[in-house]
Amino acid sequence: MRVPIHPSRPALPRAVVATPEHVMSRYVAPLGFTLAAVWVAVLFVLASSTN
Repeated sequence: MRVPIHPSRPALPRAVVATPEHVMSRYVAPLGFTLAAVWVAVLFVLASSTN
């Protein structure tokens, strides 16, 4: 009789478990890029309106 060492299906994969730190790290980079793009756009509008 053979006993499988590794189950064919894990009970709880790590990819499904989302910790708050994991969720936040997914959004920090896009949020920073968006804020930088908005800041550049605001500076461009301010610079072009002060002719």
